[in-house]
Amino acid sequence: MATTAQLRKLISEILDAADLNSITAKKVRQELETKLDTDLTDKKKEIDNLVLEILNEKQNGSSAKKEEASDESEEDEAPKKKRAKKASSEDESDEEATKKKKPAAKGGKKAGTGYTKLCKLSPELARVMGEESMARHEVVKKMWALIKEKNLADPKNRQFAICNDELLPVFGIKRFRTFGMMKYLKNHFLD
Repeated sequence: MATTAQLRKLISEILDAADLNSITAKKVRQELETKLDTDLTDKKKEIDNLVLEILNEKQNGSSAKKEEASDESEEDEAPKKKRAKKASSEDESDEEATKKKKPAAKGGKKAGTGYTKLCKLSPELARVMGEESMARHEVVKKMWALIKEKNLADPKNRQFAICNDELLPVFGIKRFRTFGMMKYLKNHFLD
């Protein structure tokens, strides 16, 4: 059975070669099973979590690499900081992945593709989010936080949210199903 470090390395390789618009965690698991020639159903949750972690690392990787490089330059002057040890093969794959990455977008965030791609927001949505451009998943995440923070869940049916004056221009309706919010938000992503 493969260790977590081995799984992480293989998943990273699969994601580097994959189209992030069409890849799913299930497809990654199937490729892993093929490469390792073993059944991984008992590690489904672990693999799904690793896929999400690696995607987040890839998205935020450019800013982390910059911080790591500045830490290395400061090591000569300051005492060494404790760091988690990486296997040399992982270091090599990280370096290769860094070379393939696109340049960082404004704010040090990677300009991804598909779901992680930075999109320009409509003026209405930008007012609510507080930023001119965000990735789709970040908008949804922040919208959920706003609904919870401002207690906008419909008390009669918690599957729905009730728009306040701030959200009404974005959604265009007074009440919407929270799991279907993307159908209203998609027109606010400009490109």
